[in-house]
Amino acid sequence: MGWVAVCRSSTVVVMLVVLASCSSRPAPASVAPRDASTPSATSSASPSPSPLALDLPTIDSYTSIGDSFASGPALGKIRDDSGFCLRSDHNWASILATTLGTRTVDDVSCAGATTADVLSSHTVPGMVVPAQLDAVRATTDLVTVQIGGNDGGLFSSLVSACAQGSGTCSTFADDTAPAILRVSTDRVARVLDAVHTKAPKARVLVVGYLRILPDTGTCKAVQISASDARAAASAEVGLDSALASAARSGRAEYVSLRALSKGHDACAGDNAWTNGATVADGEGIAYHPRLAGMAAVAQAVAQHLSTTPR
Repeated sequence: MGWVAVCRSSTVVVMLVVLASCSSRPAPASVAPRDASTPSATSSASPSPSPLALDLPTIDSYTSIGDSFASGPALGKIRDDSGFCLRSDHNWASILATTLGTRTVDDVSCAGATTADVLSSHTVPGMVVPAQLDAVRATTDLVTVQIGGNDGGLFSSLVSACAQGSGTCSTFADDTAPAILRVSTDRVARVLDAVHTKAPKARVLVVGYLRILPDTGTCKAVQISASDARAAASAEVGLDSALASAARSGRAEYVSLRALSKGHDACAGDNAWTNGATVADGEGIAYHPRLAGMAAVAQAVAQHLSTTPR
């Protein structure tokens, strides 16, 4: 998911670009792993949160559902089993699983995924990608869900309307985006219902999206005008609210990243957790999380698990 959405029609091109830019850096640290005495250093150039000592629950089986904000294209090494889903060994679910000491991890997040791809299989060049829901079992202890940004073409449409200077950004953000988000809210809630059906004892968390844009203003990094940036930022707020509503309807917990990532948007320079239009080698793809952003999300989810009663 992101401003430059990973669409199925362009997956081959995106994958070639991503694989060309991959590196094999060590995974970044987030929260202190269970029983670890000292945290490892982060490989991200931008600052990530300091590791925290948390009282973490025992999670034996964990499933991560999501789109490219979860899978992490072009962050470190793309996992051999991910195919066109472009799952990184640096994504936040991988960091979280290490932190929790989880024995069984099913990361089925997939670049370009929508809620439909969670519930049903879909075809990409040369392969069939199973429904992400297939990885959820009756014995699963934890399911995280980061999905919804690609539904209805929300973010790909924002690219066309806002980042390309078409002059239609405000109209899209004010009129079209709210309609898309109303539908997306119901779709995410249906995903959550399906997860509960397959894993009735699992703890289910909906995880929001990191900021791409600041609340006000713009910058060269995002290549969006000030007026369009305001409109696009309002769509980000709308998505956060929609996911919170879906979590309530779907009997799940919501981990919002809006407050956490304030001051770490793509305009934050060395403090940025998301990319703008250009990307440093190994730091992901445009308008998506950087290494430090993935570490921050993992820490936020771990802290939620530690401090929020079920």
